[in-house]
Formats: sequence, C-alpha cells, structure tokens
Amino acid sequence: MSNDKTTTTTPRLIPSTRFTLALLVSFALFIQYAQRISISMSIVCMVDRNKYNTLSNLTSYPDETDDQTSTVPTKYGSQLLKDKKFAWSELQQQILLGSYWFGYIFTLVPSGWLAIKFGPKLVFAASLLFSSIAAVGISSIYFINNFNFYVALFFRVIIGFAHGPLFPTTYTFWSVWAVPAEKSTLTSIGFCSGSLGISVMMLTGGLLCRYVSSGWVYIFLLSALFGFIWLPLWLWLVADSPQTHRTISENERNYICENLGLVANDKKKKTFSLSSLPWMKFIKSKPIIALLITECCNLFGLFFVYTNVGKILTEIHRVPPQYAGYILAGGFILMPISSLSAGVIADFLAKTNKMSLTNIRKLFNSLTSFIPAICMVILCFCDHTRQIFGIITVIILLIASALAYGSGYIVNFGDVIPAYSSIIFGIITAIATFTALFANVIAGVVIKRPVLEDWRKIFILFSIVYFIGGLAYIVLGSAVPRKWATLKSQEEQKVNDIISEEETVLMRELELGKK
Repeated sequence: MSNDKTTTTTPRLIPSTRFTLALLVSFALFIQYAQRISISMSIVCMVDRNKYNTLSNLTSYPDETDDQTSTVPTKYGSQLLKDKKFAWSELQQQILLGSYWFGYIFTLVPSGWLAIKFGPKLVFAASLLFSSIAAVGISSIYFINNFNFYVALFFRVIIGFAHGPLFPTTYTFWSVWAVPAEKSTLTSIGFCSGSLGISVMMLTGGLLCRYVSSGWVYIFLLSALFGFIWLPLWLWLVADSPQTHRTISENERNYICENLGLVANDKKKKTFSLSSLPWMKFIKSKPIIALLITECCNLFGLFFVYTNVGKILTEIHRVPPQYAGYILAGGFILMPISSLSAGVIADFLAKTNKMSLTNIRKLFNSLTSFIPAICMVILCFCDHTRQIFGIITVIILLIASALAYGSGYIVNFGDVIPAYSSIIFGIITAIATFTALFANVIAGVVIKRPVLEDWRKIFILFSIVYFIGGLAYIVLGSAVPRKWATLKSQEEQKVNDIISEEETVLMRELELGKK
C-alpha cells in the first residue's frame, strides 16, 4: 500500500489524468485499426476484376505490363494520379488481406515483456511510428509496374509487425493506471475506438474509391497521417506509471496507488525475468485455458470478417462500393457505443452487487460469441435478393463482436492475472492469431467465384467455431484473480526473495566465523 495517507478522497474520472490517458490510448488503437482495415476498402478499387476474369475485355495501354496494371483516367484528381488498378487473383487478394497477421504474430509473444522492460510509452510510440511509415510505403506501389503485389505484401507484413505490441502493452499500461472500480470503463474507452477507426476508413475509403482517381493511394496516406498527429501528443502527455507522471495531482496519484497496492513515491521500473514466471500455474489454470479457446475461436471469425466485410457486401449483396462504405461506417460507429455501454454496465453491475464479476464476464462473452454464430448461419441465406436482411445481419454481427472489448474475454485477462496480463495476453493472442491466419487462406481456396454458394461453406465453418468458443468460456471462464498473479503477490515475492538472499548471506558468514 502507499506510504502517503494524506489523501483518501476519490478523484473524479472526468476530467483527470487517467481519463486523458484513456483518450490517448483510444486514439492509438483508432490508428491501429484504421491502418489495419485500410487494405479491406482499398482492395475494392485496387483490383481490376474485369482484367483478371476476362482478359479479352481489357483496353491496352502502352505503359502497362502484361499481367500487372491498368490505368484509366476517369475520376477526380486524374490530372495528378491516373486510376491505376492491379490484376491480382482471388488467392493473391486473400493472401494480401491476411498478410498483416503474419507480421503481427511475431511481435505478440515478446511484446508483453518488452512493455515491462522498456515501458508502454516507448513501445506504443515506436509501434505507431514504424507502422505509419510503412503505410506511406504501401502507397508507393502506384509507381511500381513490376512486383507490386510483393511490395504491397512486404509493407503489410511490416505494419502487422509494428502493431503486434500494441494490445498486450495496454494491459501493462492499465495494470498500474486503472483501479478495479474503473477498469471496465477505462479499458472500454481505450478499446472501443478501434471500431471507430474502422468506420472512418470505411466511410472515407468508400468515397475515395468511388470519386477519386486511384483513391486507394489516399486511403493509405490518410491512415499514416493519423499516426504522425498522435505521436507528439503521446510523447508529451503520457507516462509509464502514476509515480512518474509529471502533471498528475497528488490526490489522483495516491488514489491509484492505494487501490493497486503501489508505493506512491516509488519511481523505479518494475521488471522480472521470464524464468521467474509461474509457467506451470499458467498452463494448469482453467480460466487461462478458457481464454485461450475463446480467443482462438473469436479471432478466427473476427479477423476474417474485418478483412472481408467489404467484399461480402459488394460481391454477395451487390452493394456499390461507396454505399458499402456508408453502411460499414454506420456499423463500426455503433461498435464503440456497444463496447462503451458494455464497460459501463459491467462496472455498474459489479459495484451494486447485482451480479458477480465472473457472471458479468460470462454474460457479455456469451453475447459476443453466440450472436455472431447465429449471424453466420443467417448470412448463408442472404444474397442480393435479400440485400437489406443481409446488411442488417452484418451490422448486428459487428455490434455483438464489440462487446468483447467492453466486458468480454479481452478485458478478462486483467481480472484473472493482473500482474502478468500483458505477457499471457501476448502469448495467447499469438496462438489465436496463428490460428486465424488460416481463415483467409481457407477462404481463398474455397471461394472460387464471388457467389453465395461458395461463401456459404465459410459461413457455416465460422458459425461452428464461434459456438465452440462461447461454450468453452461458459464452462471454464472466471474473473476471480489468481492469488499468485496479483500485483501485491509480485511485491511480496520480491520482499521474500530479498529476505531469503539476506538470510543466505548471514548463514554463510556464520559458517565462515565458525571455521
């Protein structure tokens, strides 16, 4: 506990330093999702489907290569950039859509340790700096006629590589900033903006693709611009902990430290070796097993939906690209409302003892798993003849998916293992991401034509996977902190180690004295 007992009042959340940090984390994850999803809308106007499917209908241009691009100046801004497209196959498109995760997975596992070692402030800053530079780089394929697919693939992997540490680092961040009574609210503020970033890119992407020549170039540049705006704000206003923040009030610092069992005047960075972690307890813990299964199942479906939702609307439901952007923007705008509502309701139910925290997590996690499972079944029967019904189903699926970020499995890591949440989240998410990587590959193999008959097979598969994830969490999930994984137990272990070391030294001195 804190040594400073001069203040015991609860500082208000708005305005406060911790609320400001929540907004900056929210902005960071907004950028991450904007850069992640940019390819999903860009690819709609990057690919010349007529050229790929019917080469006989292609109008030739002298500066084109035989198998790469077509350039037709027909839209706004054509005097600056001609409307350039690429002849990529469906398999190439799916590989490009999924390539982000090949980079993402490599930095997930060490990211929790890196956040503890170097601090979340530095890790966040470095991640978005490199990803923003790579987003600029991917737009450069406009000037490349040969090997443009491989250049795009390279930069998408780099963006994923840079984004890998962001989510695990948030757990390190909130483990020393979010008190238990505010955890769901603060984390939901941070996590909810991801869907807002998606909605902004969907909306602007639809407009740019429809009305601007080579609009996909500007989509990537816009996502990079967000990162360059955020970076100086983050470096100026953020600190790794309440003890090291320059402008936080003494009252707010003491409030956070007292509720988290921290020492208010201790500014030393907390680190520990990987070999000291209780690995066997991790492996045998039922709540951690539940988190592993449910995250694998949810990400398998969710990653595919995020990268293919534009194609589902445009190819299956035959929604024009600009209207698909409007629809998805609306759906993704509703997602942060869903996530925030889940976080606030969860904190209210916990504070008023209406439900146990475990039952709260199981309730919201069930909604975020079983509703998408039902939606996938419904999509099996929705083509362009049931366009409205299909659009409504997609929007409901997105809203339900956001509940995980307010009070589902995403938040649950901080409940069960607060001291090690960033490390375990990184490991489990790496495993889940590796599993999810095959979603786009499977889709590329199964979907031979842009018709519901081919897509239906994928929808059925994802419905089953979602159901398994929800069921596993109901059976094994919990929100009760493990005694060996709390911040207090970590401090106690350090004290015990020091005492043990001192006793060992004393015993050796006594033995030498006897000799």
